[in-house]
Amino acid sequence: MIGRFSIPIITLVVFASCSSFNQTHSFDRSSHPEMFAALDAMPDDYQGELTSSGEIFHIKSTHVNETKLCRLVVIKGKETFHGESFCKIKGGEWR
Repeated sequence: MIGRFSIPIITLVVFASCSSFNQTHSFDRSSHPEMFAALDAMPDDYQGELTSSGEIFHIKSTHVNETKLCRLVVIKGKETFHGESFCKIKGGEWR
């Protein structure tokens, strides 16, 4: 009986502890101008540095359809890395 309840509780504790260690990023043009300038003008495989954090960003690929433009960016820190997808409509801002 106790084992039946302890597995879900242990699972919740593990997920909660993992999520507390994950750093969430909020990217906008004012806080990361170098990356947004690169999204606007640089080709795939471009790499730059986020001056605010020292992380390296790498534009991996670009995808286009009739309504929007999207770019996949990998951001690497000393001990972390993650991917972000930035999209915009024609004349719009990256989100």
